[in-house]
Amino acid sequence: MLASAEGKNPLASDYEVISSGSDHIICYQTPSYFVVVKSVKTGVGNHFLVKYNAGPGNTPPCTYSPEIDDFEIKDEWAAYFAYLKNDRLYLEHYTGPGPYIFSIWDLIERRKEYESFGSDVDYQEGSVIYWKETDKATISTCSKLAEWESHGLGGAIETKVILNLSDFKTTLTNETRCSPRQ
Repeated sequence: MLASAEGKNPLASDYEVISSGSDHIICYQTPSYFVVVKSVKTGVGNHFLVKYNAGPGNTPPCTYSPEIDDFEIKDEWAAYFAYLKNDRLYLEHYTGPGPYIFSIWDLIERRKEYESFGSDVDYQEGSVIYWKETDKATISTCSKLAEWESHGLGGAIETKVILNLSDFKTTLTNETRCSPRQ
C-alpha cells in the first residue's frame, strides 16, 4: 500500500495528485515533472519514475513504464513520496516512528543532493526545518524518560535544525526537546 506525507505539508498544492486506479501506483504532476510512484512488491517503500516535460496538456498515463529519457529512483531503503517543488523531489525513508531519513533529489542533475536523519520534517519555501538527535536523554534532561523506559522505549534530546536549500548549510537552533526512541 502506498504511503506518503501528503497532507502534512502546507505547500502540497504545488503539485497535482493523479490516481492510477491501482492501490500500488499514484502520480504527482507539476508543470515540469510527472512522478510515478509504485510500491515495491516485496519489502517496504516505493520506486519513483520521473518523466520530464510532462506539463499540462502533455500528461502521460499514470503507469510505471520507464522510457529512455526518464529518471528512475529505485532500491532506496523504505522510501516514500513527501514533496515535489520546482526541480526537487523530497523523499522520506521510514518503517516506524522517527527519527527517519529524509532525502532531497535534484531532478535536473538526477542525483541525491542531501540526506539526513530527522523527525517532524517541515518543508518550507527555501528551507527544510527538522529535529535532529544531538544527545542522549537522562532522567535530569527528560522528565518522561522513566515512563518511556517502563514501556521498553528510550529517549533522546533533539535540536531544531534549519536547512537552507540555496547552499545546504544547516543551522542548529537553541530549541531542544526530549523525544522517545524505539
